[in-house]
Amino acid sequence: MVRKRLYRKFVLGVVLILLFTLAGTLFANSWLVERFYLHEKREYVEAIGDRLAEEIERGNDPQETIRTVEEQEKVLIVHSGERNAPDVLANELREKFREKGLGFQRLWLWDQDYERAVEQGSQFRLYSQNKMDYSILVQYLLLESGMYAIAAIVPDAGGFLSIVNHIGFLIYFFAAAVATGLIFVMTRHITKPLTEICAFTRKVSSHDYEPLRIRTGDELEEVANSLNDMAAHIEQYQKMLEEKNEQMKQLLNDVAHDLKTPVSLVRMYAAGIQDGLDDGTFLDTIVRQNDKMSQIVEKLLHLSRIEQREYPCETLSLDQVLARCVKEHKILFEQRNLELRESIQPGLAFKGNGELLSELFSNLLSNAAKYAAPGAVTVELRRENGEYRFRISNLTENEDLDTDLIWQPFYVGEGSRNKELSGTGLGLSIVKKIAEQFCYGVSCLRDGREISFEVRFPAE
Repeated sequence: MVRKRLYRKFVLGVVLILLFTLAGTLFANSWLVERFYLHEKREYVEAIGDRLAEEIERGNDPQETIRTVEEQEKVLIVHSGERNAPDVLANELREKFREKGLGFQRLWLWDQDYERAVEQGSQFRLYSQNKMDYSILVQYLLLESGMYAIAAIVPDAGGFLSIVNHIGFLIYFFAAAVATGLIFVMTRHITKPLTEICAFTRKVSSHDYEPLRIRTGDELEEVANSLNDMAAHIEQYQKMLEEKNEQMKQLLNDVAHDLKTPVSLVRMYAAGIQDGLDDGTFLDTIVRQNDKMSQIVEKLLHLSRIEQREYPCETLSLDQVLARCVKEHKILFEQRNLELRESIQPGLAFKGNGELLSELFSNLLSNAAKYAAPGAVTVELRRENGEYRFRISNLTENEDLDTDLIWQPFYVGEGSRNKELSGTGLGLSIVKKIAEQFCYGVSCLRDGREISFEVRFPAE
């Protein structure tokens, strides 16, 4: 359908162009060409007359000048010394033309022509020759030495132009036929890719992202490549959206799971108080479970705010921010009998948000304190290859730990989900979100029993 519509439009356009061109050509041949040719011929004869008058006025011999001009130009020139009788003058000029081989069916110097020649010095007259295919253009030129007549043959262009118009019509008809065939081929070259593009867009709407394969070497190929890029981005965004939806489902399940126990405990202990079973610890338990729920909700809100808020950045010392966080967490490592090894390079100026940097370091330190197996925890910060590298490493006994899922909300390294040990499972998600918000590089590596978290900051 697309091809037929384009084909009709192209054919109609070309036919209209050819028709207008043909009409213009016929009009020009019928009305303009003959008049233009006569105008050019008149200027040609007039220029010869000016040259003849100039040569004679210089004192050159008239007859010698006439012979020279006739040899050089396609004209015949005659001269008469008669100045007073137009009839006598006309007969004499006609006879002299006949002597030179140019016969006039009629040559008549009208009184008004003679008078204009006398007044203006020159007069033109075109003499049609009946039954002949030409006319004779004569310029009467009056000089002091007498009357000069310059004659030039003007072919009758009517018959010739009729043949030209006929041939032109045939040429245009043939051109229209050839153009129709070429348009069919060209429209097929254009509409075939367009048909494929239409089918491609329908497939994309049905979530089929098989790329277009159009190799035309022109703008259609560029359009196809652009559509392929667009489809690739749509497919990528669709996969991301599906992943986000799955993450959202998982998040809701995890939130429900993590809130289920505190809510159940609060309800159970509240019922115990109503029934008079309180031994003096029920209210403390309710408050403690409420604090846990508040902590979960607060961290979820904070996780959402990180990418929505704009955090101001300032120049600070990255090593000092880390040193303060390490100092605050030393008691946690001591409580678990973990050896803390520090290697912090001083003087690392950095532009960032101190609050979020402290939170990033604190979450990684507390994560190591909760999950590390007995042994040493190594904390390093140094400048390397044009960036600042922070690395925290420790041993782990969890063989099932998935380093790809570890950044997801509510993923906890302790399989039983014992909150006394593992926490909320949101700390590393917050680390990942902060790193993404400020374009820091972050990764988790595992080598046997050792697990390492690394954050890469752009150096000033």
